[in-house]
Amino acid sequence: MTELPLYPYIRPAEMDGPRAEPHPVAIVGAGLSGLTLALDLVRRGIPVVVLDDDNTVGVRGLASRGMVWAQRTLDIFDRLGMASAVVDKGVRWNVGRVLCRDKAVASFTLQDQPDMRHNGFVNLQQYYLEAFLVDALQREPLADLRWLNAVAGIEAGADGPATLRVQTPDGIYATRAQWVVACDGAHSAVRGMLGLQPRVYDRTEDRWIIIDIVLRGTAWPEERWTWLDAGSNHGRAVWRHKMADDTWRLDFQLRPDEDAEAAATEAGMRRRVLDLVGEPVDFDIAWHGVWAYRHECLDSLRHGRVLFAGDSAHLVAPFGARGGNGGIQDADNLGWKLALLLQGRADACLLDSYSDERKHAAMENIRQARRSSRFVYPGAARSAALWRDAIIALAPQHQAAARLINTGRLCMPAVYPPSPLVRGSHAHAGRALPNIVLRQADGLSLHALLGPWFTALVFGDALPPDATGATHADSQVRWVAVSPLCDARGRAALAHQLGVALDGATWLVRPDQHVMAAGDAQALPPAQITTWLDAALGQAAIPTFPAAPAHGLQHFPGDPLHAAFTATA
Repeated sequence: MTELPLYPYIRPAEMDGPRAEPHPVAIVGAGLSGLTLALDLVRRGIPVVVLDDDNTVGVRGLASRGMVWAQRTLDIFDRLGMASAVVDKGVRWNVGRVLCRDKAVASFTLQDQPDMRHNGFVNLQQYYLEAFLVDALQREPLADLRWLNAVAGIEAGADGPATLRVQTPDGIYATRAQWVVACDGAHSAVRGMLGLQPRVYDRTEDRWIIIDIVLRGTAWPEERWTWLDAGSNHGRAVWRHKMADDTWRLDFQLRPDEDAEAAATEAGMRRRVLDLVGEPVDFDIAWHGVWAYRHECLDSLRHGRVLFAGDSAHLVAPFGARGGNGGIQDADNLGWKLALLLQGRADACLLDSYSDERKHAAMENIRQARRSSRFVYPGAARSAALWRDAIIALAPQHQAAARLINTGRLCMPAVYPPSPLVRGSHAHAGRALPNIVLRQADGLSLHALLGPWFTALVFGDALPPDATGATHADSQVRWVAVSPLCDARGRAALAHQLGVALDGATWLVRPDQHVMAAGDAQALPPAQITTWLDAALGQAAIPTFPAAPAHGLQHFPGDPLHAAFTATA
């Protein structure tokens, strides 16, 4: 991508008269979390208006920002029908190397995961992901993308729709929404208008400079390199990753006394890159930015009719790529809950579970990022420095020590704690269901069996006698017998990855692909599942769910995988 796309401003209808009915959902901010949430909602039949103060993706100047996308993110994008675009454009590396004081101390090779729908992760500039999401939304009749629409004011009560004042090139207009989701970043305007401040858990004076370069006439190996205490960088850390378009992300840790403005000059950046490489190379600087991190999170991600997602809700250091991936998981958690509420099939208490679960995930991300940051640069913490030095000294000869090197372990999907939406003590309860390939011939995977609402997966040949709606979209729970859909390799993968013996065990899976409960067939009878759903959704009786709309979820009636499923079942 040599230039960012520019999207047209379209005069909003509210400029010429008030809208009769409030929007079901208004999303403020067309970044990763906002666009992902919008796509999820419209695929569930919920109209959405997205308000953004810019008219492009990412940050002007081809700022790549996020660039490592975890397996869980790829699974979410697979459900939304855009994972293949990300995988095809992105870059995967298999070899990682760690150097300390310019000496190699460890290397590792990532293992292929042939039993999984997506293998590990992909490196790709964030603006590509956002552009893919915009492209998908532009094809959705229920999506209203409004560029150059900056939210300038908000009035949000607990009982009625929120009113937004929006600034446009044509002036200011007012619009209403039943629910507002603030996805407007670390300096959230919506958060400020409501007088909310996140709790700061720690703040660092540590600063870094990102220099994204495009190599000319030089081929570096497609490996991730990490330098600890690099001599070329005044004893500070450096990272090197490859992205799309022969672009490399270089992260340099600055000295405490270093002038950031001088470091960000063309001459300063070129000198830093050449010092690291140690030989003349021809390159262009695609983008650069100086950053420092802090860890913070709102005490609650729900405030009446306003919800917060992504960086507006929580901030975490980039070690392990937890920011963008975490925001996408926020959207994945919130979309189905908002949809059920707006369709009158759940109580508003379901949105409190969004706040509880995603704050839990944010705090875990903060804990893990802290551990990585202390290992990369322990600073004055003598005990941490001694621990790190001991690991580094042992790593070249001992694999056990090498595995303890923590320069930013890639984020894993959140494990949600027990609640009305996570039942029982099974080891997989609350975890994201791995997307295991069940059939090699056509690539049928476990997530392809899931409907847009709740799914009971029976790891056996037959359904319980009192299970209904096994293959119909209009039932409360989709029941699926998994075993007839598997080849021999798929059966082995299920046993290895999940520990199921294909003897009739039943797992109840939520719409966000997390396991609500797991047990044998007797432990999860249909009546018990209905009782649990009644409690989780806050209703004494739940109407049957409607069929997905014609433009509904990718893996639901009408798509090839569903046809293959019904034919086999």
